[in-house]
Amino acid sequence: MNARLKMTASRRRLVSLLISISPALILIGALFLLPLLRLIQLSTTDAYPKPSEVLTFENYAEIFARAFHLTSLVTSLELAVVVTVITAVLGYPLAYYLVRSTSRYKALILLAIISPLLISVVVRSIGWLILLGREGVVNQLLLSLGLVSEPLQLLYNFMTVVVGEVNILMPFMVLSLTTSLSQIPRSLEEGASVMGAGAVQRFLRVTLPLSAPGLISGAMLVFILTMGSYVTPQMLGGGKVNVITTDIYSRMMVDFDWPMGAALSVVTLLLTLSVVVVMSRIQSRLMGGMTR
Repeated sequence: MNARLKMTASRRRLVSLLISISPALILIGALFLLPLLRLIQLSTTDAYPKPSEVLTFENYAEIFARAFHLTSLVTSLELAVVVTVITAVLGYPLAYYLVRSTSRYKALILLAIISPLLISVVVRSIGWLILLGREGVVNQLLLSLGLVSEPLQLLYNFMTVVVGEVNILMPFMVLSLTTSLSQIPRSLEEGASVMGAGAVQRFLRVTLPLSAPGLISGAMLVFILTMGSYVTPQMLGGGKVNVITTDIYSRMMVDFDWPMGAALSVVTLLLTLSVVVVMSRIQSRLMGGMTR
């Protein structure tokens, strides 16, 4: 009798939970799943809006047959990996300082880190154009110091796009790391110090492993946002850094080849999800190991 009552109570809780989250599920389905299914369906046609073939995989075959599409995809992957690594390397010391420091200027530093989130991506990209242009602040400073005899071409290359992306996405990495680092008890590091561990050993054996889940969470955010970035590569790359987002835009809005653009979008989505799944599994294993 008690078992039946418990099952009935659990079913009621499940039903009430489903009822409470049903509006959110409907909203997600209407705004995300349905457009995604439509995108997949569009990628298997040969024309838009009046396709002659209902189902074809020629668009996907063309993606892997044309070097231009593959190059754009590889460039996006390289950009995402480089930006993720740089934000992790630069963001970890900043996050550690924000968590452990007692300086009165800590709030100002945090404000400076998250300030890029308060400004439009377009405005920030224009700011980099002003700084790095041939008549920009950096070139004028180098000329005035006599370090160069003529302005340098600092814009429209891969590294310029990396700099712009790092500036935009650094707050996501730092905020994720600060959350993870703030949950590490000081007593663990103090105990390691009592056991004779030096500063490097404490960091490698205590702090870094325990903060790894936050590091991976930040890496996932930065990787996903970089793969989907369009404005910064377009403005700072100047058409010379062809990433997958600019390729998709060109296929849809310039060539009006919507099925090809949809196929490129689906391939990009699958590739990004694959990387995220791998990162999530690594994070789960780390969390499981920490729990044990």
